[in-house]
Parts: sequence; C-alpha cells; structure tokens
Amino acid sequence: MITKKWTEIRKAAADGSKLLFPLGVIEEHGPHLPLGSDIFWSQKMCELVREELKKNGEDALIVPGYYWGINYCTSAFPGSFTLKKETMKQVLFEIFENIRNFGFKEAYCFNYHGDAHHIDTIVEAIQKANSELGLNVKLVLESMDLQLYGWQGDEDFLLVSEPNYPIKWFEEQEPSERGLLDIHGGAFETAVLNYFYPEYVDLELAKALESSSLTKEGLQKWLEGGEATKEVVPLGYAGNPSGYGMVGKHIKEMIALQVADITKRIRG
Repeated sequence: MITKKWTEIRKAAADGSKLLFPLGVIEEHGPHLPLGSDIFWSQKMCELVREELKKNGEDALIVPGYYWGINYCTSAFPGSFTLKKETMKQVLFEIFENIRNFGFKEAYCFNYHGDAHHIDTIVEAIQKANSELGLNVKLVLESMDLQLYGWQGDEDFLLVSEPNYPIKWFEEQEPSERGLLDIHGGAFETAVLNYFYPEYVDLELAKALESSSLTKEGLQKWLEGGEATKEVVPLGYAGNPSGYGMVGKHIKEMIALQVADITKRIRG
C-alpha cells in the first residue's frame, strides 16, 4: 500500500479489493534471531497470499505493518517493546477506522506473535471495528491453535486455516525434545526466519545453542513474564534453535500449503 498513489488507493477500494494486514511486535528472539522476527513473518505471509490471490485474478493490498504490540512474557529483555492493552486496542481501532474511511470493507489480519494478551487485544479491536464500523475484519489462525485461546473455530472474527499437513512431518523430531515445548526462537521459528530472511539469522550461533525447550513447569514460569521469564530462559529463547535443520526440511512445503489454504478461504 505504501508504494501506491492515493488515486490508486481510491480505485482499489472502489473495486472492492481486500486488505491483508501484517501484525506483530518488536521482541527479543534469543541471540540468533532479529527483534523483528514476528513482523517479518507476518509481512512475508501477506506478500505470498497476495501473490496467490493475484494468480486467481483477485487484487489485494497490504496495509503498512503494525508492530507496536504486547510483550508480556519477554518484557524484561532489552529490545522487547510493549504497550498497554488499551493503547494498542485504540491504535488498532483507529487504523481500522481509517481503512473504513478509505472505502475498504474487508481485511485479514496476519499475526505470528503468540502472547495471549496481544492476541486478546487484536480480537477486541477487530470485534469493535466490525460492530461499530461495519467492517468485515478477521484474524487468520490455524485450526491447531484454536484450543490455545478457547475458541471453537466458528467465531465471526476468525478465518480458520486448516492445511492438510502430512502427519509424518510432526513425527520427525529430535528424541530429546519429545514432550518439551519449543515456543519461542526455537527450531521452528529459526527455520521459518531462515527460509524467509536468511540474511537476518545467525545460523552458526543457532547451531551452538543448547536447548531450552520448556517443561510444563517451565511454561508456567515463562507465563509469569518479566524477570520470572528470564530465570527460565536467560538467553531469551524457549526452544531448540540447533534443531532448525530437521524442522526446516519441510518449511517450503508447509508454507506453500498454508498460503494455498488461506487464499482459498479468503476467496470463499
């Protein structure tokens, strides 16, 4: 969107173009990944979905990325910016208000930051925009993540994606990691960022990092946030960065399945 002229924005709205909105945060991701990991991920997914929509004869614009979110768990680490919930909600609502004023009706939010406070705020802003502004805004979410937030999947603020992943992909795992939680800056996130933006990933360091994947007890400490989180993950990553290679074998195929499924559901 930011490369367009205002007249092009007017025409896109009049033509009923859909909007893709990358959301994220600026947050530490261990010593091997950049602060912008989450927003980079969201931005790239929006670009890929836009390309897929274009192949199917539909235009979409990407809204300038929003990255001033909530980092409750990692807030004690330098570089992890975090806002108050009411601030984030109001800013998002006013962005949606601008979108409405431009003439757009439909927007899809892509977010790859899992902090529950951050997610709740996005959803509240979406619900407020839909009810008060007459918009159709949805948060894109994979079906496997529904249980994390207590949702059923039929909520009107969600676009639920369900790619058909081969089950064997989830069985290929380091034996020592079974039963542990790789949730932040670990094997999967390192593999994704290395696929999208290898120039920002310190792979040599990732290979040398010891696993800090969480037990259930460690997860509870992580969720306390602040200094408590630093106690359980002193280097800021909760996972096994050195395992990125095994996970990374299927990243290209996994992303392709995600993009195809999301595009299909956006098109209806």
